[in-house]
Amino acid sequence: MVNRVTDQPAFILHRKDWQNSSLLLDLLTRDFGRISVLAKGGKNSRSRGLYQPFSRVSVGWTGRQTLKTLTAIDGISKEIPESLYLPLLYVNELVETFQPGFESSFEIFTLYEDLLNQINPHNLEISLRSFERESMQIFGYLPDLYTDCLQSKPIKPECCYYFVASRGLVPCACDHENAIEGRILHLWNQQDYEDVKVAHIAKSIMRCIIDFNLQGKRLKSRDIYLQMKNWK
Repeated sequence: MVNRVTDQPAFILHRKDWQNSSLLLDLLTRDFGRISVLAKGGKNSRSRGLYQPFSRVSVGWTGRQTLKTLTAIDGISKEIPESLYLPLLYVNELVETFQPGFESSFEIFTLYEDLLNQINPHNLEISLRSFERESMQIFGYLPDLYTDCLQSKPIKPECCYYFVASRGLVPCACDHENAIEGRILHLWNQQDYEDVKVAHIAKSIMRCIIDFNLQGKRLKSRDIYLQMKNWK
């Protein structure tokens, strides 16, 4: 395990107060995956504005243990519109949950960076669905969505299927209670969200995939969303 690293591109996923003046930071780094660092005196530092989720930073750290000590940080804090804050916390939680620590993560790093640069209140749903699908593919948790799981035949637009997280797409009658049109699956595979059904099916299937691989773990961001929804 590398003891000292300098000038490593990273995003801050999560921060937590530590003792009187320090911070614990969870980072997504380009070359080392997800790591945790201790920012000593971070609360009172002149760079404290950078210690916020979604900040794109360059960092250095040292240490032989899993928890590293931050030695340098530079970058730009990112202003996030209020309507995007909770959805992006959900994205951060997905990365924290599924990205292995100390494992090169250039694909996830680039995917995450592109999301932050492109997401806005108007493309929120499509951006989230695209990130979920691409990230689960990178993590190795996405089943084949181009063929059925029984005979490995290509999905047919005129046929119907239902989805099982542990298997994939199962052919079924179109009057099945969970039937999904092959036409909609084709559009989703082409990243064509013009038909409103596509985003709905994408959300439903990705929810199944993510929940299956969480193995009973709850996402705090979802709980917060449900609480806020109940307050309205």
